[in-house]
Amino acid sequence: MDTWIIWVVGCSVAFWLGQFVGKQRATLDLMRALAKDPESFMQAAAQIKKIEEAEKISELASINLNSRTEMRIERVGEQLYAYAKDTDEFLAQASNLDKLLDAVKQRFPEQEFFGTLNAEEPAKELVK
Repeated sequence: MDTWIIWVVGCSVAFWLGQFVGKQRATLDLMRALAKDPESFMQAAAQIKKIEEAEKISELASINLNSRTEMRIERVGEQLYAYAKDTDEFLAQASNLDKLLDAVKQRFPEQEFFGTLNAEEPAKELVK
């Protein structure tokens, strides 16, 4: 039984020592390569930084595109009504465009809305 315990402990220590030495050797190899050609490491680091920045920009762009909704605005009497163009979901109502946009932003603070008003639309008259 004692031999078995000594064997298990010995294997565990050997495994740990092998891992430690392997990491130290990898670190030494990296330091030697860096000392021989530091310029290539700087170029690689610059490329990695460019890739990470491009990924962040791409991620932000996809978030912004996903959170944008096109609005449709109708005029009924002296009121403007805003609807989501794709779903016809009611968004808000107000007496002028500034108040309408404020009301929509208040109801949906994380969402971005966009849209256009044609010159012939009756709602265009209430844009002030």
